[in-house]
Amino acid sequence: FRNPVIVPAGVHGRDGPTIREVGRSGVAGICTKTIVSRPSPDVLPCFSAVKSGMLNAVFGSDRTSEYWFTEGIKTAKEGEAIVIANLAGFSPEEAAELAAKAAAAGADMIEIPTHCPHMGEILMAMYPGLEMPEPKLADVAPMQRTVQLVKQAVKVPVVVKLSGSFLHLAREWARGVKEAGADGIVCSDAYGPALKIDIRTGEPALGGPRGVGGLTGPAIMPLTLRMVLEIASTVDLPIVGVGGVETAADVVEYLMAGATLVGVCTAGHLKGPVRYTRLLRDSIPVADPKHRCSPAEVRGLALSRIRERKEKSLVAVTRPVVPAVDEEKCTACRRCEEACAYGSMRVREWPGSRGKKARARAELCIGCGLCVSVCPERAISQ
Repeated sequence: FRNPVIVPAGVHGRDGPTIREVGRSGVAGICTKTIVSRPSPDVLPCFSAVKSGMLNAVFGSDRTSEYWFTEGIKTAKEGEAIVIANLAGFSPEEAAELAAKAAAAGADMIEIPTHCPHMGEILMAMYPGLEMPEPKLADVAPMQRTVQLVKQAVKVPVVVKLSGSFLHLAREWARGVKEAGADGIVCSDAYGPALKIDIRTGEPALGGPRGVGGLTGPAIMPLTLRMVLEIASTVDLPIVGVGGVETAADVVEYLMAGATLVGVCTAGHLKGPVRYTRLLRDSIPVADPKHRCSPAEVRGLALSRIRERKEKSLVAVTRPVVPAVDEEKCTACRRCEEACAYGSMRVREWPGSRGKKARARAELCIGCGLCVSVCPERAISQ
């Protein structure tokens, strides 16, 4: 990959021409929407913006697998980005058959999704008599069988995309995926089922029985970031961090957690492919703002810092550390004062200060750290 940014399965992988054109944005790779043997129409509306991202009730590609294997992947390969075929079978054997055809058509990599939290109830409503019981989230065996058969069927790399439903089982799934022979892990798919209601009508915002869908965007990033960290500390496979990326700083967080590549989907969907180009051009904000760091410089840094905490017996600091304010950077915006529930942070003209500045009153500060994270100027440290 020419850079660490790819586009996961979504609207910008809907067909070959779209992948070819979006590849001009500079991203290193693009996934197809999920290729299946029997595509189903999406329940409409299938997208809805929410305060912290987006909900979707999309199944996968509305194009036939035959389209992808005869035309779609071939057209996508005319672009500049690596083409990743995301595909799912109704059985491990069918998944292997689809993978073999995708690789023969020119796909550079195969991605196998796991659990989609909103799909079952919608399909059962659309097709009376269809039984799609919820999978046992701790049962990795069916996915392992799929990975093994797909690996036998293709020579290109095979990666598994974990569901956000595995939030509390990330380590177990990572071990299971590696044992099955996967070449990498993508983490994660949407969280859910999630709901939004239109208060003007009382109607759920999305179609389907309950109008539920998968949640993507900034809301899920802290959860997915933690999953990436858990996986990186458990197995030595390449990881693609996916979920909530909007800025270059978000990319760096995933790299620091141990990701090799970072997927950007919702931001590009809501703001257009130009968002990918701008993200790649943004300078990465690290300690020295004039230094544009490389992915290799920051990858896994958080894992090292966590080990250092343990070595220095700083895993549970309980004595307050009063924050310091860089008065040259402070603009007296009062965000820290507003957020401080203990009355410690105050903005006023202090003896020796030039104009109004923020300072912490040590006798009231409990060292909670919230002021550090809300300061827009990065003027507060702890």
